[in-house]
Amino acid sequence: MVVLLCLLGFSSAFPYKKIKVFVIETPDQVLPGVKQIAVLDFEGENDLGRNFADYMISQLLVSDRGITEISGGFFRSNKEGRTLQDGAFTNVFNVIERSRMMEVVEEQKLGAMGLLDASQAAQLGQILGVQALVMGNISYTHKDNRFQEKRTYRGKDKKTYTKLVPCLERTVTVTVRARIISAENGQIVGVKEASRSNTDKKCEADIGNVTPLEQMADDLARSVSNEVVDYLTPRFVLEEFEFEKLKADDFKDVGDDAAEMAENLDVDGAYAIYKTIYDEDPYNPKVMYNLGILEEVVGNFDAAKGYYEMATQLKGDEKKYKKALDRLDKKLAYLEQLSQLGVELAGREWSQEKVDLSEQKVEIKGGSDERFPIYQQPQGGSTVVAQVPGGLLFKVLAVEGDWYLIELLGGKSGYVHKDQAKIK
Repeated sequence: MVVLLCLLGFSSAFPYKKIKVFVIETPDQVLPGVKQIAVLDFEGENDLGRNFADYMISQLLVSDRGITEISGGFFRSNKEGRTLQDGAFTNVFNVIERSRMMEVVEEQKLGAMGLLDASQAAQLGQILGVQALVMGNISYTHKDNRFQEKRTYRGKDKKTYTKLVPCLERTVTVTVRARIISAENGQIVGVKEASRSNTDKKCEADIGNVTPLEQMADDLARSVSNEVVDYLTPRFVLEEFEFEKLKADDFKDVGDDAAEMAENLDVDGAYAIYKTIYDEDPYNPKVMYNLGILEEVVGNFDAAKGYYEMATQLKGDEKKYKKALDRLDKKLAYLEQLSQLGVELAGREWSQEKVDLSEQKVEIKGGSDERFPIYQQPQGGSTVVAQVPGGLLFKVLAVEGDWYLIELLGGKSGYVHKDQAKIK
């Protein structure tokens, strides 16, 4: 009995279906009116300053900066990261090419590009036709720590022995201080400082293979350049939303189907089901909350807030509803900041077509040249009544747990597991 209660408690706490998408986030420093910028070589040892500027420029040109693969978790492959916010992008500035900057610097006899002061930078910016320039300095420090570590080994006599081996641990720290200069008056309109460290350790015969100092510094410069670009431009960040599981018998199974669609980023299909449920049960806060999530992930923030507000009115003690409202207030506020950078979220127009909740269809997963068993009972060991190819659609007659009862040709019926079929 104790074990059963523990399992039931664990089941109720187990997370439900989630949607993971990338959403755009405003920079720390918004530069209104700035359309074109120039990134000067940073002051730094050897080529580090020039390389850092190049890394910044590369990141400034990326339109979907921040979107990466999403970890699939245990036993699942990674998924391609996506955003559902139409109109969102991160390359909000036109960046002047280095060759053009060098040409002007030489013509105006301004000296080394990495050593210009603010007034000279402003002069350069006016000639180039930019509204702002990014400049600064980058440096690094390092520490080599030599020590000994214990190693165990088995001798020829099969006894275990311990010995001390020499090791080298190299730690490098890169620090950058970037300044954003107005080309109009030479004033500093923003400052960003950032630093990162990394350590490499090798022992015994591999000591000579410890990563060279300059390479470690350059790798860190590439990494820390993202922080400076984050300061200036929008970026995509991963957000995760867990749907509410519908408990009403009439909507439980179709609610699960909608959540699964959303989890697979079929938000249009999920919305159609949830909206149909909402129209039939307009006082269900869980449906309202789930609709709010779908509106939020596509950038329909006003509509999302409306659903969250209604859910909160019906169930004011639900913390996640209040948290969603606070989150939407912040997102509505940063829409103006995004607009100043030329980013206008298009939102999404949903289809108003209702879903017949009583007549769903499933598609058998797999290829048309494969055959999959349909069972007489909702269990894998029962009699197989048919072998059907993948890709075919079948009408759903009933849902029993993890099994669909589907209508087969010739008036027959049989069960297919949810893992082998998907709602259409």
